Parts: sequence; C-alpha cells; structure tokens
Amino acid sequence: VLSFKVTNDSTQTIAVVLSVMTRSMDMEGKETNEAVGKEFSIFPTRVVVQPNSFQTVKIQYKGSPSLSRELCYRVIAEQIPIDFSKQETSGVKVLFRYIAALYVTPPKVAPKLSVESAVGGTKDGVKGLKVVLKNSGTRHALMSESVMKIQETASSMPISLSGEHMAAFEGQNMLPASTRSFFVPWEQAVEGGSYTASFEAEIE
Repeated sequence: VLSFKVTNDSTQTIAVVLSVMTRSMDMEGKETNEAVGKEFSIFPTRVVVQPNSFQTVKIQYKGSPSLSRELCYRVIAEQIPIDFSKQETSGVKVLFRYIAALYVTPPKVAPKLSVESAVGGTKDGVKGLKVVLKNSGTRHALMSESVMKIQETASSMPISLSGEHMAAFEGQNMLPASTRSFFVPWEQAVEGGSYTASFEAEIE
C-alpha cells in the first residue's frame, strides 16, 4: 500500500480526482497511457482539500503477486471544479493535471541495456549515429552519465563517446522490455555505415 499526500497551498478549496494508468513507450519515447482494470484500489478516488491543508490517498496493488518483471504505471491527479451536486466527473473541465511514476517492483529484478544497432546518418543536417537501445531486463533504467563505445571495424580501437555526444540519453527512462531510438552526433559517422557499439550508464 502506498500513501500519496494531496496538498493544497492555495487560499481556495480544491477538488481532486485520482486514477492509475498503464505506461508504455514507443521507439521515439512517446508515452501511451490506458486505464487499468482491477489491479489497483484507490481510497478515496476523489478528495476535497481545504486551503493550506492536505489529504492522504492510499493506493493498493491488487494484481498478481507473482511477477517476473517490474510493472510501470502512472498516478494521475486532476483538479476539477467543485460541484457537490454531481457524482460523475466525465466531461468536466480539468483545471490542472499532475502525473507521477508508480512502479510495482518484485525482488531480484534489474535492467539490462544493450545497443541493437548503430547506423550512420544525419539529423537536422548533423552527422551522427542512429542508435537503437534495448532494455531486455526486468526493471526500468533512468539513465545519466551515459557512455557509448564505437568500433568501426573488428580490428580498430574503440572510440568512446560521452558528454555532449550522449545528451539525448541524459535523464531518459528505459522501461523494462522496451526499445528506443536515439541520435548521437558524431562527425566521423559514415552515412549508412553499421557500427558495433556497447553502452554504459549510471542507472537510477
């Protein structure tokens, strides 16, 4: 059971509706969310918070206790106009929307990042590598301080790319069993050339 605190630091009473959504990402990092079924119970789902006060909301996972990998969700809190005469919130204008990450993490899970492909190309007139990165592990990986080592041929010395070259990876989240595409600026890249690459990062 997780507890979330809904805080109202304004001078007006607010009403907030809470929900849990699934979370997935496509190759470009665009996130998709869908309503969950009965995996979670939320109490209460709607709170009225007085000025300069807070309310506690409890969220409990009720899905399968036997998980082979981490499950990724979003907790969404939406402020709506207060209207005590209506029970339903469908179609009501949302005043603000706050989104938080929620993970259901079984023991002994870990991310496993690898480069599926690194191909020379251009983006916005800049030469570089189109890199496909895969997390074949069982836990999400929030990346920082990323380093990629490139080999142009089997016998050549690896070239290490970090810092500004790897800015596209900084702070990005690789969900478990996901694949994403990144562009790495690198002047030595040959258009259409395929490179062997390894990847390392600080994982949070």
